[in-house]
Amino acid sequence: MPDGAAEIPAPAGRRVKRSDQIAEELCRRIARERMEPGQRLPNEQTLMQHYGCSKGTIREALKALEVQGLVTMRPGPNGGAEIRPISVEAAAMQVRRYLHFHRLDFAQVYAVRRNLEVALGVEVVGRLDAAALRGLEENIRACEAAFAAGEHARGRSLELSFHDLLCDASDNALLAFTCRFINSLLRDLVEFRGGSASEYAAFGAHNLDSHRRLVAAFRAEDAEAAGRVMREHMCCAEAYMRRLDAAFRRDLLSGR
Repeated sequence: MPDGAAEIPAPAGRRVKRSDQIAEELCRRIARERMEPGQRLPNEQTLMQHYGCSKGTIREALKALEVQGLVTMRPGPNGGAEIRPISVEAAAMQVRRYLHFHRLDFAQVYAVRRNLEVALGVEVVGRLDAAALRGLEENIRACEAAFAAGEHARGRSLELSFHDLLCDASDNALLAFTCRFINSLLRDLVEFRGGSASEYAAFGAHNLDSHRRLVAAFRAEDAEAAGRVMREHMCCAEAYMRRLDAAFRRDLLSGR
C-alpha cells in the first residue's frame, strides 16, 4: 500500500494510522514466526519495500514496538529492531492503566486471588528445588525480623514476595503472571489503606504460620496439604483485608 494512504477506516469506525497497522502486522509476524529474543526484524529498507511506505512511517511503527517493550533499536550499520522479552512489569503496566479507571477493592481482588493462589500452591509442588525452598525460608525470616522491628508495611510486602517466589517456580506462565500481578495490586491497596499495628501483628502471625506450613508441604511434596493450607491462608487473608477495606471506607466517610 502506498504511503499516501496514511490512514484507512478501521472496523470500529475510527481511522488507523498506517504506522500503527504496520506495527500490528509486525507483532503478528513475530508471533507467527516464533521469533526469539535476540533475533532481528528486517532492516528499514526491506520493510519500506514490503509495505510500500516511507522511512518515516517504518520508523514510527518500530518506535511503537519499542515503546511497548517488544523490540530494542540497535544503532549502527548492522543495527535495527531486535526482539526483546517483554517484562512482567511492562505487561502489568497496561493492565494497571486499564484498572486505574475502575473502582477496585479487596473483595474483588480476593474473588480472583483465593482460587488462583490455591492452584499455584498445588502446581509448584515438586518444582521447588533446594535453592527455591531456602529462598522461601529466608523470606519467612526476613518477615519475622520486619514485624519484630515494627516495620509492618515492609513485613506485608515481604509476605507478598513469598507468593512471588512461588510464581517463579510455576510452569504455567498465565497463572504465574496473574498471581504476580494481583500481588502487585495488593501492595498498592495496602499502602493506601494502612491498618492498625495490632491488626497487622495478628495477621502477620497468621501469615508466617501459613508460610511455614506451606514450606513443610512443599518439602514433603504433598500437593493435598499445600492446597489445604493455601486455601485456609487465603480465607483468612480475605477476611482481614475485607475488614481493612471497610475501616478505610468508614474513615473516608467520617472525614478522618
